[in-house]
Amino acid sequence: MSNNTAYLVGFMGSGKSTILKLIKEKTEINTMDLDDLVEAENSESIDNIFEKFGEDFFRLEEEKSFKKIQNMPRTVISLGGGSLVSDSIRNTVQESENSFYLRNEFRNLWKYIKNSDRPLVELGEVEVMKIYNQRLQSYEQCKNMIDMSKCSPQEASRLIITQLGWA
Repeated sequence: MSNNTAYLVGFMGSGKSTILKLIKEKTEINTMDLDDLVEAENSESIDNIFEKFGEDFFRLEEEKSFKKIQNMPRTVISLGGGSLVSDSIRNTVQESENSFYLRNEFRNLWKYIKNSDRPLVELGEVEVMKIYNQRLQSYEQCKNMIDMSKCSPQEASRLIITQLGWA
């Protein structure tokens, strides 16, 4: 495992993609979105992968894609909200000093995602909250936590850049 790879984790709507984009705009740091890589390698959108093949297939593809990029030097990788379901992804991320959990309360996250076309949102608020609660412990094992209820994506990106010291 490389100390020169950083990971952004958090539930759907936590700001991972937005923060990744800000880091890319502000620095020369390499950035990758794991969901984008899964889509490119399967020539399908995440929605289509879920619809055609199911979540189990998606998680296998996600793990394969992660293994290809997990040790890229000076790279910040945004992981999907459910990526830590995978033991190998979770172990790698939790061992990294450069893992960042973008924390927020479920009620705030639900406001951001409830009208989106994300595959799990169609299950409804109660079921999505159960998923959030199931994933919480894995998120909380990250070495760094940023409370997104108290900080903007711009502030979070600055905190991450500073913490990494790569810029």
